[in-house]
Amino acid sequence: MKKMNIQKRILVTFLMVGLLTVVMIGLVSFKGLYDMQKSANDSSSQMGDTVATYAGELATEKTKTQIQENAKEKARQIEREMNMIREDTEYLANVMTRILNNPEGYSAKQLPNPLERRMAPGEAYLLVTSAVKQDCDNDIVQQEIGLASNVADDMEVMATFYKDYQTSCYFGSKYGYYITLECYDSDEMYKQIHSENYHNNYDPRKRPWYKKAVSEGKTVFTDVYLGNDGYPEITCAAPYYDKNGLAGVAGLDVHLISLYRIASDRSLGTSNINFAINSKGEIIFSSDKEGCLSTGDGKRSLLKVPEESLAREAEHMAKGGSDVVPVTLNGEEYYLAYAPMPSLGWSIGTMLKKEEVLAPVDMAREDVMAHANDFKKYIRWEFFKDSLKIVVIILIIAWSLVYCSRWMAQRLVKPITTLTEGVMDIAKGNLDRKMDIATGDELERLANSINNMTKDLKTYMNDVANATAEKERIATELSLAQVIQEGMLPNIFPKFSGNPHYELFATMDAAKEVGGDFYDFYNVDENRVALTIADVSGKGVPASLFMVISKTLIKNYALIYGMEAGTEKNVWGQSIVRANEQLCANNDEMMFVTVFFGVINIKNGEITYVNAGHNAPLIGRKQGESIRWEYLKKSKKNYMMGVNELAPYEEEYLKLNPGDMMFFYTDGVTEAMDKESHLYGTERLLATLQSVGTDDKSVKDILSAIREDVDRHVAGATQSDDITMLGIRFLG
Repeated sequence: MKKMNIQKRILVTFLMVGLLTVVMIGLVSFKGLYDMQKSANDSSSQMGDTVATYAGELATEKTKTQIQENAKEKARQIEREMNMIREDTEYLANVMTRILNNPEGYSAKQLPNPLERRMAPGEAYLLVTSAVKQDCDNDIVQQEIGLASNVADDMEVMATFYKDYQTSCYFGSKYGYYITLECYDSDEMYKQIHSENYHNNYDPRKRPWYKKAVSEGKTVFTDVYLGNDGYPEITCAAPYYDKNGLAGVAGLDVHLISLYRIASDRSLGTSNINFAINSKGEIIFSSDKEGCLSTGDGKRSLLKVPEESLAREAEHMAKGGSDVVPVTLNGEEYYLAYAPMPSLGWSIGTMLKKEEVLAPVDMAREDVMAHANDFKKYIRWEFFKDSLKIVVIILIIAWSLVYCSRWMAQRLVKPITTLTEGVMDIAKGNLDRKMDIATGDELERLANSINNMTKDLKTYMNDVANATAEKERIATELSLAQVIQEGMLPNIFPKFSGNPHYELFATMDAAKEVGGDFYDFYNVDENRVALTIADVSGKGVPASLFMVISKTLIKNYALIYGMEAGTEKNVWGQSIVRANEQLCANNDEMMFVTVFFGVINIKNGEITYVNAGHNAPLIGRKQGESIRWEYLKKSKKNYMMGVNELAPYEEEYLKLNPGDMMFFYTDGVTEAMDKESHLYGTERLLATLQSVGTDDKSVKDILSAIREDVDRHVAGATQSDDITMLGIRFLG
């Protein structure tokens, strides 16, 4: 390079710089493409995981909803069955009541005796056992038996509807005779029903269904018991009446096997377990033949099983709850869905293994990941193609650079040298350097531009230095003004904290460096504390100056007139009148301030207040363990201060009980806007106070919670107005 002339030096320099630049651009491009590919692959993997996770959650929630609806539907079906049985039982009772109360419309009828011949399925018969024969062996009862036997026609018709239920319908008289029919499907069942003990000793008046219907005087369902046929069943029983009152009880049996058929649906999966418990947690029926969910001896309680999660949900089921939750059974995870059956006081439950619920999730994950891998292959192919394009472009640029550098070196040797030296001199800080180039082309204009640039740059640097100094001065003054303003607002500690009669806290956040809102509190005497919250029109320095004047005048006149309180009427109103007169004097800028001023007697909770155009505060009345908030409806708005020097101001009164609270605020709270210009509003403020303004929270915490809710509403939008809040709780 030292033996080369300037032209060759420029040529070599251009080539080296150009080639180096091209190489760097190529490396940056390759790096960018590589990062893009890696980012796309990572995003693809992350997206696959996210979508798979979402699909899993969606499948889980869908299946949970499905088994919940399945449990509810089973409960509804059993409820419908029970309602039908209830209606049919009441129908039989009404038929018997009608027959006994209208004997003139019926003739005596004789029913067959099961002791004399075998009864056919669905055939009504009369049973008078040895245990009740003495009570029935008189003309009055025999006449009633002949009359009551007319109910057999209705019983036999109804039996046709229950032939698939293996049920019985019957009437038990207060005299002990028994009219009944059974629907049986085998000789074995008939023999179980018509046992020797049944034929000789059966007394319906001693049966639980009879006693329960008589004691409650209405249609009832019994607990589960073993019937004459040896199968678990329940009975729906309803009393019937003659002209003298209770005549007996009509009953309709339902085998639990009939209800189990409804609940035994396995459409949700092969691991589906269906069961029912009563209000005591005892298992009524279950599709599980072994383990803690099997029926066992018929009195097994699900509340006492060793599986804690299952026992906990069983307690909720027994209380009539409805939910779908994960539980553990025999070391395996299940989802349990359950729904109540109010007519019986039972609850139906359906359990499905978690692995069956999540089976669709694995399929969805595999499908999503397959698509993600295809996307990665596509990204790699695109990376290869773009890389090839960059290589071709770099080669073209390199060839062009060699050709152009040779031509430019010849033309730009001297002007370039001059420009280079001049620019280097300017770069060192010599802004007075002028370059004289007269080539008549762009280089000459470039030189002139550089000369103008240095002149403008010098002027601009001087202007920036002056502007920066001025801005720093203003910022310093505003910062000092903010410190002064904050210093004028009273501090809670130590004088106003730990007072046994009240709890007090206040905050003020200016929209600019200084604001127009202010609060104030001070002792008028040993038993009275003055409270003030105010909002000056406008913002910034003018508002802060007017705020200082307003605060000073209000406090001075309050302290002066406070010495006369108790001897004259409307003392505090007069103090506001005098302060207003002073604010109106020489108020050429027509500024004004809204003020809520009050004085609380910390011994008895009485508050005397004046509202000068300010927002009505909220009052929280303690009711037991809670606090009920509402806006102060009796607050009368007078003129704003600073507007009319002749404005009157009247006092108003209220009383706080121990535990009651008051919340004062400026419109910066309710008019706080989000980015779509939606206001925070008075309704949301009331709702928030109702939620956070509780007896267990300090006033400071309540104000903090309200400010947090306002911040959530504005969601980062610029604060448009000062936000000031003051809260007080009267302790008594």
